[in-house]
Amino acid sequence: MKIVDESKQNIVSSLTSVLASIENDRHAYRWFLILITLREVRQDLCCPKQGEASQGHNYKTLKKIQLTEIFVYGIIVLIGIVSWLIKQPGVFLLEAIPWVLLVRIFKHNRQCVAAISKELLLKNIPPQELDRQTLFQMCEYFSKKHNIPSLVDIIAFQDSFSRKGLLAIILFLPFSCFFSTLNVLQLLAVNVAVFILIQAFVNASIVLRRLK
Repeated sequence: MKIVDESKQNIVSSLTSVLASIENDRHAYRWFLILITLREVRQDLCCPKQGEASQGHNYKTLKKIQLTEIFVYGIIVLIGIVSWLIKQPGVFLLEAIPWVLLVRIFKHNRQCVAAISKELLLKNIPPQELDRQTLFQMCEYFSKKHNIPSLVDIIAFQDSFSRKGLLAIILFLPFSCFFSTLNVLQLLAVNVAVFILIQAFVNASIVLRRLK
């Protein structure tokens, strides 16, 4: 008869749930990205004690992914500018290509953050505690330890700012059609660019770390 260790099953289930949240929830992903890119956390994971695995390779992979993401965003902005200047609406449709690439980049980015976060959790939280703590409790622990905003703070800020930014664009677009010499597609391109800038602002680690 096979004996199953239920406590270990609970630990695996709990850790798996947290990692799944990082890969699928934008707030959890953004919070853990802030955490693992802190200098002291990075040094701790890249220069581990004897017997522990180094996360140096994963950090290098994460940096390459982020640089690729910035490059693709640059292409999106460039296509928008070219579409505006040459007044050819069809050019704007080419933005669909880099957006498809971004979806794949986002997936790899989150998987890399989850992999690094897994080692951080295993290193700092005792195994017997992993099945007792919720995602928010774990985030609260690291928030106090490293003096960064909690996951609740991040969610409140990002949701509020994004809603207000989107509402402003929705209200501005119809009125701008009457007072602008640009056509509707060009105005849409401008508003999309503005919304991307808003999202970049609310997702910037340098901004989120200063919420406290």
